[in-house]
Amino acid sequence: IIVDRLCGEAVLRGSDIFVRGIMVADSGVVAGEIVSVYADIGEGKLISRGIPPEKFTGDCVFLGKGKACCKRAEMFNKSTGIGVDMSIGLREGPHLPPLPKSVLGDLMMLQNLPSLLVGRALDPQPGDVVLDMCCAPGGKTCHIAALMKNDGLIVACDRSRKKMLAAKEFYLGMKATCITPIALNSTNCVRLKEKQMKSVKEIILSAKPSSEDELLDIKSFYPESFDRILLDPPCSALGLRPKLKVNSDVKQVESHARYQQKFIAAATSLLKIGGTLTYSTCTINASENEKMVRFILDTYSFMSLVPIPFVGLGLPGQPGVGLNDCERHMVRRFDPTDLVNDTMGFFVAKFVKIGNGD
Repeated sequence: IIVDRLCGEAVLRGSDIFVRGIMVADSGVVAGEIVSVYADIGEGKLISRGIPPEKFTGDCVFLGKGKACCKRAEMFNKSTGIGVDMSIGLREGPHLPPLPKSVLGDLMMLQNLPSLLVGRALDPQPGDVVLDMCCAPGGKTCHIAALMKNDGLIVACDRSRKKMLAAKEFYLGMKATCITPIALNSTNCVRLKEKQMKSVKEIILSAKPSSEDELLDIKSFYPESFDRILLDPPCSALGLRPKLKVNSDVKQVESHARYQQKFIAAATSLLKIGGTLTYSTCTINASENEKMVRFILDTYSFMSLVPIPFVGLGLPGQPGVGLNDCERHMVRRFDPTDLVNDTMGFFVAKFVKIGNGD
């Protein structure tokens, strides 16, 4: 059996193999048979699902052995279900149940340790008006809602309507009724100041649902509208693990920092004076982490870097990449090679807006 790269990485995290991840299978595979499992790590070339192994010309890596749950034809005809059970023990990595629905269903949500720190650093309070600028798939947003005791208003957005529709269903399942999901480009969502500026609540109440999918049709908000903002922008994701292959080159990795600066410009404008901005990434690239903190401090003098509680979690920022020793100890960095914390690579910084920049 040969699975796609993302499926292979899920196997290394403890997952069984769902049929949608299977790309290649021997013609004689039947249910109950022990099969060798490989992950495709080719150069991104598209593989037609269902081709015989002899026609596969890419590169792959061995993941272990599992037990086929159905015959070959069903692996490619079915759209859901487990195709290979990897619990027999002949595998790399642990074996875990399918997440998240198999673990107390809609009653509990599992997160990586660094992701939990993001909500705690933001420290949302009941009644706050909060913006999650890049919310999909929605785990951090739900954590914020829980910390607020579902009391207040959270605007959760992503430019992808498909992702927001999935997030909307997730929020409803978690009964997080204080969250308003919208499809919004957060890099271009600040309205010009006017004499009569509507609050976030007023904009939401006056917005009409889209005839396409019933997401509220909202494109922007006025400056200084939010008490707290979470910015977890698209990044190079070099901290995710396990990772079978990185397809980006250095130029592509560095381009993420320029894109993130557009989100920061909007965030600093939308945040109220005295409000809190939490910035986080799942990368180990200093250009998106420590150097981005330096960019914020140098570009927006009204933004002040403040310490994050829970100092025992994570590490200080890297030295020699833009922050002095005092600033390095205000941020939290998670290194995947750190055996003490044993987490994915991650970065969190916390700012308070102390002026309006005028």
